[in-house]
Amino acid sequence: MNKIYKKIYLLCILFIITCSITCKLKESPMDDFEIEKKDKEVILVKYIGTDENVKIPKGITIIGEEAFYTFRKRSNLKSVSIPDGVTHIGEQAFKACSDLKSIAIPSTVTTIDIGAFEDCLNLKSISIPNSVTYIGHRAFRKCESITKFAIPDGIRHIKNSAFSGCESLKSISIPNSVISIGDDAFRNCKNLKSITIPNSVTSIGDGAFFDCTSLTKITIPKNVTSIGKSILNGCDSLISINVEDENPNYLSIDGVLFTKDKKTLIKFPPSKKMETYIIPKGVKNTVINSFYGCKYLTDITIPGSVISIDWAAFPNCQSLTNVTIFDGVTSIQGEAFGYCENLKKIIIPKSVKTIVECSCAESCVFQFCNKLTIYGYEGSCAEKYSKRNGFPFKAIR
Repeated sequence: MNKIYKKIYLLCILFIITCSITCKLKESPMDDFEIEKKDKEVILVKYIGTDENVKIPKGITIIGEEAFYTFRKRSNLKSVSIPDGVTHIGEQAFKACSDLKSIAIPSTVTTIDIGAFEDCLNLKSISIPNSVTYIGHRAFRKCESITKFAIPDGIRHIKNSAFSGCESLKSISIPNSVISIGDDAFRNCKNLKSITIPNSVTSIGDGAFFDCTSLTKITIPKNVTSIGKSILNGCDSLISINVEDENPNYLSIDGVLFTKDKKTLIKFPPSKKMETYIIPKGVKNTVINSFYGCKYLTDITIPGSVISIDWAAFPNCQSLTNVTIFDGVTSIQGEAFGYCENLKKIIIPKSVKTIVECSCAESCVFQFCNKLTIYGYEGSCAEKYSKRNGFPFKAIR
C-alpha cells in the first residue's frame, strides 16, 4: 500500500513540475506585440505588454530598433526568451530595461546591434552563442551587474564602448578571432583584475582600459601594431605592463611601456613599487598622462634627450618630492606636474625656453604644488616663470 501512495505522490509532484514548466514556457499574447512583415522578415517593432517575464512568439526574425526601450521610464521587465529563428537584435532594442536580469539568446542570432542592451543596469546573466558575428558599439555599455562575459568565436571587432561601464565585470574571454579592440571598449570596468589579449589582436583603441582601477597587469601581444591614447589611464592598481618579445612596435623595460625604438615612453604603471626612476637616455618624448598617479615615485630624473615634457605627463604623483631635468629639454607643457602636492624641488636647466603660463587653473604646470621651490639659473626662463607665478626660486651657482 505504501508503494502505491509513493507512486501517486511522485506522479503528483511530476504533474506540478510539468504544469509549472508549461506555464513558464507559454508564449506572451500576440496582442502584446506590434509586428511588421517586410519581404521575408518578420519584425517585432514594439512590445506594448506589461509582463515581467516575456517569451517572444515564434516566427519573429528581427527584434527591431528600440522594441523594448523604456525611454528612461521605470520598466518591470525581468526576463526575455527569444525564439529560434531570430537573427538580428536591433539598435537599442532593450536599452534602459533597468529591471531586466536575464535573457536567453538562441543560436540563430548573428547580430547584436548598437546599444542593444545599453543601461540594463541589473542584467546579470546573458549567454551569447557562437553564431553571433557582430556586436555593435555600446552594445552592453553600463550593464553594471554582469560579472563575466565570453565573447563568441567569430567576433572580429570589439566595438567602441561595447563593455564600457560594466562595473561588476571581473573576467572576460576574448577569442582568437578578434583583431581589434575599440575606443573605450572596457572603460570603467572597475572590477576587471586581469585580461588576456589574444595574438590575433592588431590594434587597441583610445582609452580601451581607461579607469579599470583593479587591473594589476596586462600583456601586449606580438601582433599589436597600434595602441591608442590613454589606454591605461586611471588603472590605479597597475603594477606591470608586459610586451611579447616578437612585437615589432612596442617594448617593455622593467614593466614600463615604450615604443620599440625606445624614443617614446608611453606608460609607467601607477602602482609599480619604485621610488626613484631615471628615464633612459635616448627617450625623446613622454606622452599625456604617461606617469599619471604614480603612487610610490619620490624622485624622477629626466634626461636631456627629452625634447619636451608633455602636457599632463606627471600629474597627481602624490609621493613625488624631487625632479631633476637635464640640459637639452626645451619646454614644459601645461599641467605637467599638476596636483603633485608634495613636490618640493625641481631643477630646470638653461635649455628650457618655454614653461606654459597659468592662463587658467587647468593649464598651470605646477597646479597645487604649494611646497615647491624652483631651482635654476639667473636670468633663465625658470627664474622669470617663478617670479611671474609666485614660486620661490633658488639660483644654481
